Amino acid sequence: MSAMLASARRAVPALFRRAASARAVAAAFRGFSADGSAEGEEAVDASASETETEKKAAEVAAFLDALSIDSGKYVDSAIPDMATLLHSVKTEQLKKEGMPIKERKKLLSHVEKYKRGLWAPSGGGER
Repeated sequence: MSAMLASARRAVPALFRRAASARAVAAAFRGFSADGSAEGEEAVDASASETETEKKAAEVAAFLDALSIDSGKYVDSAIPDMATLLHSVKTEQLKKEGMPIKERKKLLSHVEKYKRGLWAPSGGGER
C-alpha cells in the first residue's frame, strides 16, 4: 500500500506541470492570452478598427455556427467579440436576448471547454 502512495505522490506534480503547460500552449495557439485579449494588439486608426471589429464579429459568428446556433441574432447585441464571450457572457444575459435554453446550455458548456483547450470550432455544424 505504501509503495502505491509513494508512486502516486511522485506522479501528481508531473501531471500538474503538464496540465499547466498544455493550457498555455492552447491559449497561445488560439491567439488569445489568459485575460481574453488578442495577443499582439496595437493602436490602430479608425478604418482599421472597423475591419478589426468585423474580424472579432466573424470569430464569434464562426464559434456560434460551429455549434449550430444562429449567429445573426446574437453577435452584434449580446456578444460583440471573443473576449466578451469568454469572460462576461452569462446565462441571464443570453436569456434576455431570447436565446432558447438548449442553445444557452450548449454555448456556455462549449465556452468552458474552449477555455480549457478541450474543444475548438471546426467550421461546420455539430448537429
